[in-house]
Amino acid sequence: MRRLFQQRSAPPDTRPAILSVVSLMVILLPMLLMTTSSRRLTGLPLAVAAPGDALPPLPPGPVERLVVTTAETGFRVEADVRNTDVRSSTGDVERRALAADDLRSLQDVLANLKALDPGRKRITLVPGPTTTTQQVVAWMDAVKIGPRGELFPEVVLQSLAGAPP
Repeated sequence: MRRLFQQRSAPPDTRPAILSVVSLMVILLPMLLMTTSSRRLTGLPLAVAAPGDALPPLPPGPVERLVVTTAETGFRVEADVRNTDVRSSTGDVERRALAADDLRSLQDVLANLKALDPGRKRITLVPGPTTTTQQVVAWMDAVKIGPRGELFPEVVLQSLAGAPP
């Protein structure tokens, strides 16, 4: 039975409710997936140079070149250290090849070189062909900060093919 003065009412529009639920899922679902993941996500500050780009020059100091490579038993540190003579105006460059068995001894060797040249901030790492990404990241962390403080915060990764002799 129909009433005399009753207006016909259309059913309520459900599109806004569905749209709000979908937009909430678009925002909420990725945030939940990222924050509740069992893997820890971290970002590394990396800068990739374009072909032909050169690194900015280093400030002058006693250590001219500092390269760390992987060796069979650990790490090999090559440092070109300028030795100055009191009687001459120029200095000779001595190439020092130092060995380190693990990351702790590598930090000790680098701390000694940092004591020679406290202003140096850049170091070059040359990983081997079998070095994993996890090892490279641990290696980068070890050369940036040591137990006695900051070592070399600017890390340059170089391929084994591009390494100088």
